[in-house]
Amino acid sequence: MVEKSKENIKNAKEVTSNLIPENLNYIILDKQTLNVKKGSMSDSEIKKAKLSVKDPQIGINVYEVIDRSKEYCIIHYQLVVQFKNPILRKLVPYPEIALLVLFIIILLTALYILSLQFSNRIKNELSKFSYVTEKIEKQDLDFEVQNVYFIEHQRVMDSLDSLRYSLKKSLTIQFEQEKNKGEQISALAHDIKIPITVIKGNAELLNLTQKDEKALDFINEIMEATGEIEHYTQFLIDASKNDETFVLHKEKVTINEFLNIIEKDTLSSIGNSNIGFNFNNKIPNELMFNIDCMSMKRAFMNIIINAIEYTKDVLTLDTYLKDNLAYFIITDSGDGFSPEALKKATELFYTDNKSRSQTGHYGIGLSFANKVIKAHNGKLNIQNDVNNGGGQVIISLPIELD
Repeated sequence: MVEKSKENIKNAKEVTSNLIPENLNYIILDKQTLNVKKGSMSDSEIKKAKLSVKDPQIGINVYEVIDRSKEYCIIHYQLVVQFKNPILRKLVPYPEIALLVLFIIILLTALYILSLQFSNRIKNELSKFSYVTEKIEKQDLDFEVQNVYFIEHQRVMDSLDSLRYSLKKSLTIQFEQEKNKGEQISALAHDIKIPITVIKGNAELLNLTQKDEKALDFINEIMEATGEIEHYTQFLIDASKNDETFVLHKEKVTINEFLNIIEKDTLSSIGNSNIGFNFNNKIPNELMFNIDCMSMKRAFMNIIINAIEYTKDVLTLDTYLKDNLAYFIITDSGDGFSPEALKKATELFYTDNKSRSQTGHYGIGLSFANKVIKAHNGKLNIQNDVNNGGGQVIISLPIELD
């Protein structure tokens, strides 16, 4: 466009803006003084234009000098890509920059999409690990470990699979051992019941036929001892049952009716001994829970009878309601549980001879009670009373809401 306009500008009587190509700046310089006669250039452009008269520069910025008779006409233009269409040229004056910006936007968009895809893949990989760890945590070990995309992750997954297999094998062996142990204990307890029944039957016959008072005393002692052995044998049978064979016959029972039975049996168990019984009941009337009455009664009485044996003067039963749970707190005034007993008191056959008596009640009774309470979705906690230091057993059971 400048080349086409050169001849007209050179021969024109006066250079006007109409002769200058569209959107280009120009100036008219006096040949002698290089003073600006007129034009549209900025001051910085004028300085460069004057320099280009003496020393033409080649580059992106071009100052085209047109020699006229008494003046110079200098037109400034840039060697840049532009649209030929005037409207597009106004909208996008620098297409190269626009293309570069567009390329950067496309590049960032592509990087975002790729990072999003990579993030989703990582999430999917981690979800596989979460699935495996949750299954292992719940001891649900009958599942197939999925393959993962990354080699390093696959190594970790293989390790988890190995852990799953080892844990499953260990738990299977442990289950079989516990099952065999329970079966052996149960079989032994049933075998023990046979000679006990014979001894008890013969003692009862002797009691009917014997008239000697001393002999009768001995017979009564034998009958009492066999009764205790029967009692402990039944404990042993119940404690040896695993969860599958431990069947509950639940029914809805008013809590206060159940507590009345426990209170009556507790007073009977205390008998003529110099032990006081404090019963503080804060359970609302007509409130119910769903339990196997016989099993729960035996569980409570196991705990209470042991507490009676170890208490010095007072046995306390506190009951109250909190967060849809009924709490039963049995506290004795004895010497309390040792640190070891606090950890192991509910284990089958555990006895703490150092701090408790050596009758063996806690070897079976608490274990059975804990099993019954757990089967009712409750909890049994063992601790020492912060006030008097005596042993304290806390039972919490869910209640039935209307």
